[in-house]
Amino acid sequence: MRKLIIGLFLLPTALFATESVYCLHGFMRSPDSMQPMANAFRREGYEAWSWCYPSKDRTIQEHADNLVLDLRATADCHPGEPIHFVTHSLGGIIVRAALNHPDCPEEAKKGKAVLLAPPNQGSQFGRALDHVKPVKKLLGENAGRELLTKENFDYVGQFPQSKKVLIISGTFGWNPLIPERNDGKVGVKESCLETSHDHVKVFAGHSWIMYSDSVIDQAVDFIQN
Repeated sequence: MRKLIIGLFLLPTALFATESVYCLHGFMRSPDSMQPMANAFRREGYEAWSWCYPSKDRTIQEHADNLVLDLRATADCHPGEPIHFVTHSLGGIIVRAALNHPDCPEEAKKGKAVLLAPPNQGSQFGRALDHVKPVKKLLGENAGRELLTKENFDYVGQFPQSKKVLIISGTFGWNPLIPERNDGKVGVKESCLETSHDHVKVFAGHSWIMYSDSVIDQAVDFIQN
């Protein structure tokens, strides 16, 4: 019996976790960019993944369709337990679309979501780049095209009222094409939702906000508490 008890203490914490955290990277980024965030949640006993998706190769809705498949598998493993999200930029829009998918499990509609620098109201900077042919070619015809042309992403649906949302906006940016405080790519107001949410601003740029120790601590604290 003593050996069994010692063995249980040596097992990874994740084996006992029932609440899950999906971390979604932004456009043309890799899952490595959200690995520090996922690791922070694992240390707190959550099952956490940095979800990988080929951002250029599919539309936002197609990414959401694939995410729902994984969410259903997680919900089957932990029925009734909330599924949380921490997202960067485009990742937040994909989660919105997934939560409005007809096959999305109820577990994903509960719990909390932390959105880092999401372009919820589109990006004025992105729309300006739509006139630059090399940029249009680089970003592609799928999700990249949506980022360059949409004035908002209301068409993917809103977060359900059962989901508590925190938006963390960066202010460490200077971009003459964005007539407000911004992180270099997305304005503070552009990051906000039309629906109820908590909102904080941090001194961080768009491309590196997910690495900030302060941002990671705030994400963990919001989901825990």
